[in-house]
Amino acid sequence: MDRIVLDLQREITILRERVRQLEELLAPTTVPVPIEFGLTSSEARVFAHLATRDMATKQSVMLALYSDRADVEPETKIVDVFVCKMRKKLARFGVTIETVWGQGYRLLNRHEFCAGKAA
Repeated sequence: MDRIVLDLQREITILRERVRQLEELLAPTTVPVPIEFGLTSSEARVFAHLATRDMATKQSVMLALYSDRADVEPETKIVDVFVCKMRKKLARFGVTIETVWGQGYRLLNRHEFCAGKAA
């Protein structure tokens, strides 16, 4: 019985690390989000997600936002709401989120925000 418990604990530890790595890929904490942008923590996750890829689908943004929240099932329309609010906050800093019609969103000049990261 002790062997089974130890095996399960080891497997849980491995799975938790894999989840942590996947969440880091979705919304990297290594992307600096200037405090002056005034983004909420959720908006900062979306920003980091956009900054580390050429284009993000609504579904991938949803995963970045809610991958750690199994108890929440928001509509994909919430992504549009986040992007709308972020555009207003970021515009005064010359940061633009572009809509890629039928595909998703792209952060223009994203390489300025993820220096040192493979994008």
